Amino acid sequence: MRRERTRKRAGSVILFLLLVMVIALGFLFGAAYYRTQEAEKAELRSTLEKSNMELALRRMTEEQRAARLKAAEAEEAEADAQRLALKNSFLERDREELLQLVNPWNMLPEDYQPHLTEIGDGMLFDERAAGALRHMLEDAQKEGVIAVPISGYRTREYQQGLFDDKVLRVRANGFEGDAALEEAAKEVAVPGTSEHELGLAMDILDVNNPNLDWTQEWAPAQRWLMEHCSEYGFILRFPNGTEEETGIIYEPWHYRYVGLSAAKEITEAGVTLEAYLNRKEG
Repeated sequence: MRRERTRKRAGSVILFLLLVMVIALGFLFGAAYYRTQEAEKAELRSTLEKSNMELALRRMTEEQRAARLKAAEAEEAEADAQRLALKNSFLERDREELLQLVNPWNMLPEDYQPHLTEIGDGMLFDERAAGALRHMLEDAQKEGVIAVPISGYRTREYQQGLFDDKVLRVRANGFEGDAALEEAAKEVAVPGTSEHELGLAMDILDVNNPNLDWTQEWAPAQRWLMEHCSEYGFILRFPNGTEEETGIIYEPWHYRYVGLSAAKEITEAGVTLEAYLNRKEG
């Protein structure tokens, strides 16, 4: 009996120990599983946080890129507006200069700076009109007439020399004092009142007529130029019968560049530059 009880007691102890071991193992496995789950959760949180951070950085980068793009577009728009304003300013300045009135009653400003370029044979002409002049003369030649430019830009000193020489010749014909100056000014502009000082006027002769007189009117080159010069932005500056308006005698060889639109309007209206500008001001 004692042995039986001893065996039972030993069996109970063993079962108890096995139960304790099972519980201990379960606790250990549970703890390990918990730690694994926590580690996975922590890793997942870290991944999510990293992903959120990357997303936030991406959004920030995109917003910054959009802001930079918007700022660049605004700067470009402002630059375009400034360029357009500057272009319009230049166009308006060019228009005013191309229509600059120079005659016995309107002297050229002393600080005027012409825009000159070389056009051959030592002559200078306004760079804005040089191309039109060349095309006009080339087209005339294509139609069988040869027009020869002989005098473009003149300095104030050169114009003074021409005027002084004319005064001497007038005095040789019997004019004296102020009368000589007035008579000379009818044919040669007083320095400061010559369109040649603008760089926008050109004296042009027919190749077969070298005379600066009224006979130029009937020369083939002049007939062609009078008919077509406005197509190139030029006008016959001193038409016949306009001496009182212009202060200069009829010069069928003197052409002035005023730009295409103004040349067309002046020619169609059949008026002088003086009358055209008076209409504009009115």
